[in-house]
Amino acid sequence: MLIVWGKFVFLLILVYIFGTRATRSADVIAEKKGWARAFMGVVFISMITSFPELFTGISAGAIVKSPDIAVGQIVGSCIFNLLIIAVAELVFRKNKMYQLTGKLNVLPLGFSLIIINLLTILLTIRFKFNFFHVGLSSIIIFFLYLVFMNIIFKERKAEHEEEERYKDKSLAKEIAYFIVSAVIIIAVGIYLPVVGKELAQIMNWSDSFVGVIFLALVTSFPELVVSFATAKIGAIDMLVGNIAGSNLFNIAIIFIIDIAYVKGNILIDASSDHISVGLIAILMNFVVFFAVVRKSSYRVFNIISINAILLIALYIINVLVIY
Repeated sequence: MLIVWGKFVFLLILVYIFGTRATRSADVIAEKKGWARAFMGVVFISMITSFPELFTGISAGAIVKSPDIAVGQIVGSCIFNLLIIAVAELVFRKNKMYQLTGKLNVLPLGFSLIIINLLTILLTIRFKFNFFHVGLSSIIIFFLYLVFMNIIFKERKAEHEEEERYKDKSLAKEIAYFIVSAVIIIAVGIYLPVVGKELAQIMNWSDSFVGVIFLALVTSFPELVVSFATAKIGAIDMLVGNIAGSNLFNIAIIFIIDIAYVKGNILIDASSDHISVGLIAILMNFVVFFAVVRKSSYRVFNIISINAILLIALYIINVLVIY
């Protein structure tokens, strides 16, 4: 048992170290290539921070052949990402956190809410129509993601360019750092479901529980690191944009995972337990969306907002429900 838990902690540490390195290098590369504002947060960095979810999902589908681990870690990561907003608010005591979030994040938060709703509906109705073994449901989700990203990119492209922040950084070195970090993250992602399956067996837990809680925790570490870094410097727009963009990308990669899962349609084979997790993700996303739109500022005892309390409560309910 200790060996399996040791593997799990070791993989978590690797994701923390190299996920952070890959994200930092991606930030530098984006700026050097002129993508700094057009792709920041909601488009570019969110994709990089979702690397662990992508390759963990592919491995869960293709190697471990566990649709519950694959889908569970995706939906669980979305929930954990939204919890990060509450934790960042509590740790860094941002009194005007939602007032500091600009209108540019309303759109990705709204799109995130729509795509999580769609996923939950498709998990509920079990739409049994495939192209070869790939479900039409996952194809619809991916197509919708591309439409949303096109809209977001056009809006972000018009955003005012920032002053260059990485003048002293070498593009060639950062590309090398990024490639090495990405390769390690891919290797971790491939092995993580194997450890997750071992963990489920020795602890007598379901694959869904391990995916939604434990693997989601590991794969969301890059988002956690980036969010804490941005909250610390007061870049709340980037924090919320990264979370919204990561959740959009997480849901979209179900299509890629479905391709890797050759046994059938992954959204049909996944447990119905994920429907309740999806509903909680919808509620958490709505809490953040509503807070940003309303510019919520009320805090209980001037310590924590009602929104953060709701997000934490919903996450706890998620753990209890999936257990």
